[in-house]
Amino acid sequence: MSFSGARPIKQWREHWPKSLHRLLASFCRRQGETKGIKDFISVLMLYGQYQSGEVDAAVELALEKNIQASDGVQHILLYANEAIEPFAPLANWMSLPSPDLTIYGELGGVQ
Repeated sequence: MSFSGARPIKQWREHWPKSLHRLLASFCRRQGETKGIKDFISVLMLYGQYQSGEVDAAVELALEKNIQASDGVQHILLYANEAIEPFAPLANWMSLPSPDLTIYGELGGVQ
């Protein structure tokens, strides 16, 4: 039985957000139908681990950012609530002197 012919998928598909239809089409276009559907099923499995609103938002962001695989959607879900701390300047970091580029004029016998 094919993916689109499976009764649970047919019933669920009627209520999917449009973003899932677009994601499925994108995966199939990018990966080929068989691999695209398998990868899309990985996205559907995320609904068992996360709130549906979170998955829907991750799918929307994945489409916006042109992410073409389920790993990207999962990455968005894993790190969506992480606060990213900006790097503080390294106040005591020793800086190197500027390089002397005049030596390059001597290469090849040019002076």
